[in-house]
Formats: sequence, structure tokens, C-alpha cells
Amino acid sequence: MPAQTHGTGAGAPGALPQRFAETVRALARPQDIRALSLIGLHVVMAMRLCALFERAARDPVPDLAQRYRSVEAAVGVHDLVRAIVATWPEAFMVNRPCCLAMSPDEATLAELVRSTGLGDRARFDATIAGFVRSDRHERLFDATVRAVALLQACPA
Repeated sequence: MPAQTHGTGAGAPGALPQRFAETVRALARPQDIRALSLIGLHVVMAMRLCALFERAARDPVPDLAQRYRSVEAAVGVHDLVRAIVATWPEAFMVNRPCCLAMSPDEATLAELVRSTGLGDRARFDATIAGFVRSDRHERLFDATVRAVALLQACPA
């Protein structure tokens, strides 16, 4: 039985549907963590550190508080991490803390932080539309806004 291509547009067996082609190409190009804003870097690194701390059955908040010089910011970022774990449709994939490339999930998170920093709710929703259930967007947005605001208020 021949493979079905489900309207690829190209007609070649195994070709990607046109509506997914750009997304797949973008995900295939790993993004460099060094291109992030400081807030974006803090959030992506927090996800990585929280994953390590979870494996070690340790609370990440004291380490985050030391990094940010703010317990409130550490709790806000940890709340964002927990909101992501609760709302993401699958296990959130992180790279090792020393890795300069971001996983597709980390790149998505960085875009959510960027959208929040710009105050662009429509861009935030568009970033995760069709990926995260729409009834979960509000919780994720609120946690992101709070974490970004607390990180921006951290002492330099």
C-alpha cells in the first residue's frame, strides 16, 4: 500500500504538509542561547536547573534566589516552571545547563518570554496556539508575566 502524504503540495512521498514545513525547518535550526535577552536567559536556565534539582529531589528556590539576589523572583520563576509543567502537553525537553543550543521547547519558552516583555498577548497566544490547549493559556500567561516582572525588578 503506498504511503499517504495528506496533501503535501509537493506530491512527493514522505514530504511534509506545507502548513508544517516552515515550523519543522525552524525547529531543525537550533537557536543559540547567547542570542537571548537576560530575562530570557534566566528563564531558560531556570528550566534547566529545575530539571536537575528535580532529579536530585532538591528544592531549586534557594539556588535561584542566590542567582537572582531575590527570593521573590526565585519563587516567581519557580511558579512559572510549575505552570509550564502543568500546562505543557508533553514532557518539557531541556538541554544541559552547559549547552548553548536550545531545545524546541526552550525556544518556545524564550519566545513566550519575549512576547510577554513586549506586552504582546496576541503574539504570546499565537506562539502556543494549537500546541498548548487554549484553556491553559491564561495560567501560563499570568505566570510568565509575573516571572518576567520579578526578574526585571531584580538588583543588577
